[in-house]
Amino acid sequence: MTERRKNQSEVWTYFTQPMAGVAVCKECQMNISMGSKSTTTKNTSNMWNHLKIHHSTIFEEAKKKRDAEEAKTSSHIQASLPMMFEKQTKWKTPDVRSKTLDRMITEMIATDNQPFTMVQNKGFQRLMATAEPRYTLKSEKFYRTEMFPSINNSIVEKVKALLKPDNASYNLAFTTDCWSGTTESLMSLTCHFIDDQWIRRQVILNTKAMMGSHTGEYISEMFLGMLEEWDIDKDRVVLVLRDSGANIVKGMRIAELPDMSCSAHILQLVVNDGLNSQRAVQNILSVLKSCATHFNHSVLAKQRLAVIQQDLGLPAHAIIQAVPTRRNSTLHMLVRMQEQRRALNIYASEHSGFTSLSADQWSIVSNLIEILSPVEEVTLEMSHYESSASCIIPSVKVLKMLLSSQGPSSHGIKTMRQEMLESLTRRFAKVEELKCAVLACLLDPRYKEHAFSSDTTLLNAKVWLEEETETLEQDNNVQGEGTQSDDSTISKRPRTEETQKKLIDEMYDTLLGATSSEVGGSSLERELQQYLSESVIDRRMGKPLEWWKQNEKRFPILARLSRKFLCPPSSSVPSERVFSEVGAIYENKRSRLTGQNAERLCFLHYNVVLLNWEY
Repeated sequence: MTERRKNQSEVWTYFTQPMAGVAVCKECQMNISMGSKSTTTKNTSNMWNHLKIHHSTIFEEAKKKRDAEEAKTSSHIQASLPMMFEKQTKWKTPDVRSKTLDRMITEMIATDNQPFTMVQNKGFQRLMATAEPRYTLKSEKFYRTEMFPSINNSIVEKVKALLKPDNASYNLAFTTDCWSGTTESLMSLTCHFIDDQWIRRQVILNTKAMMGSHTGEYISEMFLGMLEEWDIDKDRVVLVLRDSGANIVKGMRIAELPDMSCSAHILQLVVNDGLNSQRAVQNILSVLKSCATHFNHSVLAKQRLAVIQQDLGLPAHAIIQAVPTRRNSTLHMLVRMQEQRRALNIYASEHSGFTSLSADQWSIVSNLIEILSPVEEVTLEMSHYESSASCIIPSVKVLKMLLSSQGPSSHGIKTMRQEMLESLTRRFAKVEELKCAVLACLLDPRYKEHAFSSDTTLLNAKVWLEEETETLEQDNNVQGEGTQSDDSTISKRPRTEETQKKLIDEMYDTLLGATSSEVGGSSLERELQQYLSESVIDRRMGKPLEWWKQNEKRFPILARLSRKFLCPPSSSVPSERVFSEVGAIYENKRSRLTGQNAERLCFLHYNVVLLNWEY
């Protein structure tokens, strides 16, 4: 028998339809009328009666199949009715599913820098009504005054727990900066540490609203208040990275905290000193800035330039303007102008608005790019998330070597190069007197003592290491930094297979570490001798923290000190990045945003993601 079509009556298993309104029995070939030729009025009653009278066995079989199919369909319909009502019934506010969406909407507002009034937008309301019609959108006030503070408090407690010595390293480094907007002034605080798995961690703690005059005394009070707010003792602070403003420098002195100027900021000052030292360079920059202003303020000029770019086969890039507050923007302007040199020369000859550079001036632009590009590379390296204070001394030394060299690239900018060298030397004159910078460089397996300018620096480093070792031995509050376990502790551990394997691995580490060199021991002097005798790892591909994780058993004392002195970043860029987000938070749609809510939004923006939305 042929199979009937889906949703077709069971009786059609035994009949065919050669023509409209007539069915033919497959058993006896008798024609059976279907009552009508019309699709809407014909039926199968005569076909069932024919089977009942002439083929009773087949009739009973077909009837059983029909009844089973109807029972199945009826059951499905009955089960679907409650589901249909459920899909149309609004969730009540205490419903767990409703609370979940409340929380996720608030998280989205914080992580995507959206205004709270977004929930009143017609497009968003339509989206939510389609995605989940059972959820009732609340008012803007609900998300702002109820959900927002609740989530903020939960994450604050989570971060506080994360910063405790049991979870984080005992030693913490910080960056701070100040920012002023149209309605508020804020002070940022970011925390940096290396955990027991040798992973670098960064937490955004505060963007605190500032009131009154920003004096050194006020900044000191603000900073210490933020530390107290997070239950952080002053003796846990390894270093504070800040800008070179007189008030913030004074504030750190009053607070009696170890501090250092932002290296990236100092390098920018060195560049500015060089650019401002030579009249020819200033004239070139003045012409190029005027050119950038011309194109940035005229749509017609942009359109004309685009046509020229297309004719010359040049990239359709916009002209970049140098911005004093943006690092390396002068270099970016020079690079873009050099790229569009032919287009700019043609435009200047055909249209008014600016004067093009001469051939000699374009040659100087090429030399400027060549001398400023390494400075940008160093600045970017210092600004990287994985960067530490260890790169400061090597970077300064390399830049000195670069600026001291002579060659074709020095043509036309000798005065500038000399001024940059003198400025670099002057501004970093005491860098090898800073304990944190020196020890970070020494304990970085990429650099060690090779970047030091004299043996005196290494001698001072050894003295500082001895002092730090004595402090560690006397400090019983250091948590989670030990690498050895006594016999009583080991005996109390559960003798699981995993624990036994770990103990065996520790024994192998001790055995192999001891046999790798005869001088390997527990004393600082022997550890340092062995450490310095080994070759450095690759500067670009090598990972210092991974190296220390693998060699922690060989150098237990140095490893503890490395976790302390490699945690500070080399610049205050992390705090500056926070203010980049603050600028996005204080947009036109948030002109009435208070400093407290801005602080909370910035805090959640970073830390909700850091905690992977688990709090």
